[in-house]
This record gives sequence, structure tokens and C-alpha cells, in this order.
Amino acid sequence: MEVLLLLLYGILLGYAVVKIKFIRRSRIRTMPLLFLFGLHVAAGFLHTLIAWYYYPEHGDIWMYFQFSSIQTYRLFNDFDLFWKFNSDWDSFSHNAVILIHVLLDPLSRNNLYINTLLFSFPVFLGAIALFRTFRHRFPDDPLAAFSVIVLPSILFWTSCIHREAVLYMLIGFLLYNIHRLLYNGFTWKRTIYSVVFFLLIVWIRTAAAILLLPAIFCWLFGERPRLRKSLALFGVIATISLLLTPNFQHLPATIARHQHEFLVLQGNSRLDLPALNGSWGSLFRILPIAIKNGFFEPLPGSGGQPIYLLFSLELLLIWGTVVFALVHNYRNRRNLGRLTKDSILNPFNWFCFLFAISGMLIIGVMIPFAGAIVRYRSIYLPFLLVPFLHSLRTLPLYQALNHRLYSYLSHRL
Repeated sequence: MEVLLLLLYGILLGYAVVKIKFIRRSRIRTMPLLFLFGLHVAAGFLHTLIAWYYYPEHGDIWMYFQFSSIQTYRLFNDFDLFWKFNSDWDSFSHNAVILIHVLLDPLSRNNLYINTLLFSFPVFLGAIALFRTFRHRFPDDPLAAFSVIVLPSILFWTSCIHREAVLYMLIGFLLYNIHRLLYNGFTWKRTIYSVVFFLLIVWIRTAAAILLLPAIFCWLFGERPRLRKSLALFGVIATISLLLTPNFQHLPATIARHQHEFLVLQGNSRLDLPALNGSWGSLFRILPIAIKNGFFEPLPGSGGQPIYLLFSLELLLIWGTVVFALVHNYRNRRNLGRLTKDSILNPFNWFCFLFAISGMLIIGVMIPFAGAIVRYRSIYLPFLLVPFLHSLRTLPLYQALNHRLYSYLSHRL
């Protein structure tokens, strides 16, 4: 019965993929579009199998699925107990993935693989939204835009039912709506959508929402000259207000508390990370190790699991691309007009840099496990890679790859 249900949902979702206008406007041809969705679903199934056989106690994926049965029972049979475990903000946010299973279980007859298939569809929509954003930003560079869908870390960590998948989907929708606001002008509809998606990001992971704010501010400041005075005034007032609040004074203690929650856990991929004591001094002292962990770990051969070697190689390729792009742009530094207008220094790229670098830095400060670092960092890697990758688009090999990709995958824009 479950196999038939899986096939039925697969056919229906495949039909939706090729018929929904939002997806069709990505200008990806039908067969490649179905292939990309199938690849996303297959990665989710593979991740679920790997978690069952290789993760301690089958990993968070199976744990959340198993807890969903308990939450479903409480919801319908003991609502007071259900409310007790979901009434405060921390619990409600922490149980977000479990609540997704609660919604999907009746449709799947409590089957994790069917849940994964159903969940893949809205996440794929979010990835398409991000693809369309990058495609409009870099119209002559389909390779850079497609990387936000097919980057191995993105495929592996956003294809299963986990926070990273929900977060990546919401970021995709948020950036798409902000891009449309900047591209087409202000509308209340887009503004409300943007606010809703940002609030959902706050619910899923507050730290990511906080990191998005200064990055979006720089993006808006760079692209809307008429608003710069207002934005600058707002930025000054907001910064002064933040510096004067008790929350900012307690920021090192808050980071130390969250770091301690990870330090007390046990795992096979533990990395060296000194404990914070809640002071600004200790926070600055661990920055070199935090940069090493958040930006470069796991190095090849570390992490304790064979699968981490694949993510190590992927990370090396990304940083190799970054270094090569920096050298390439340095050699072309005399052409400052093109460099400023259409390469690494435009406002949207600054958004990508700030979001990616700040995200990886805070991960390195708080998380002492290579496996967790790989998962948390996955959603930031496209924003690190794409601007530098795009800056190499004039190279003959890159142009040849772009031409082939455009011919095989994309409709004419």
C-alpha cells in the first residue's frame, strides 16, 4: 500500500512541477525540471537510508519522525500535554520539524519516505525561487544559478525533513520577494510576503534571521540610492539602540550558553573548541579556532565518518574557486568599471558575502562537531560560492560550460 501511495504522490507532484506557473517561469525545460525534482527526492531517500545505517541512533531525521507519533497522539488525545510541550517559544521552535511530521503523517500513513517526498515539493519550490533570483541577477550565467539547486551540500542537507531544508526554502522565498520589490517597485503584497517569510525564519532559526538583517540592509543601501539617507539614519538609530540594550551587553553570555549546549553533547566528530566564559575577551580569543572550524572543517581525513570526506572535497573546491576568482579579479583590477558594476563588488554580492561569512563564523564559534558544522554550514555555501563563480564567467572553459548548460536545460529568456 505504501509503495502505491508513494508512486501516486510522485506522479501528482511531478505533474505539479511541470504545470505550476511559478516553476515554469524558471525557464527550465520539462525533462530537466523533472530530473532536478527527482534528484532532490532521491537525495532525500538516500539521506534517510544513510541516517538509518550510519548515524548514531539513526540521527535526528528518524528521531523527529518517531517523536511525531507521540505528538500526534497528544494532539488528539491529550491536548493539555501537547500544549505543555509547545506553548513557549523555545519549545514551539524546537519542535518545528516534529510538527511538520504531524501534518504529513495522516497523508503518508506514517511513512517517513512518503513524508520526505511530500516535503520535497515545497522545499523544491523554495530552491526554484532562489534559482530565479540568481538567474535574474546573473542573466548570462546559468551555471552560477543552477549551483543553488545542485550543490552537493544543498542536495544532501535540504532534501530530508530537517531545519536546514525549511530554512533554505524560506530564505529562497524571502530573497525572491525582496528582489522583486527592488526590481519591480514597491507593492504591499510583496512587502507582506517578505515580512511573513522573515518571521518564519525567526521561528525556525532566530540566529539566521539576525544575520540576514545587516546583509539585507547593505543590499538595500547599495541598490536604492534614493533611500540611502533614510536607511543610513535608520541604521545609526538601530545600531545605537542595540548597543544600549541589555541584550547586547549579555550577548557574549548568550553565545556562551548556546555553545555550552553543544559542548556537553557526545559525538565522534568532536573538534577542538575552547569553552567561552561569557566575556567579550573569551569570544575574541577563540576567533582563530572558530574561523578554522566554521570555514574549513572537516579537513580531508577528519570528522570520523567516510561521508565527511566528500564534503571536505566539496569545501576545498569552493575555497579553491574563491581564491582563483580573487586572483583573477586582482589581475583585472585595472578594469574597475566592470569590476564594480558586474562582478564581486555589487550590492547583491555584498549581501551574499555578509550572510555567508557571518553564518559560518557563528557556526565555528558555537559548534564543536564536524558533522553538525557540515549540516549547519550547508545553507551558507551557495552564497559564498555563486558571486565568485560568476566573476569567472569570461573564462573560455566557463563560457563553454554555460553555453552547453543553457542549450540543454534552459528555454530562451
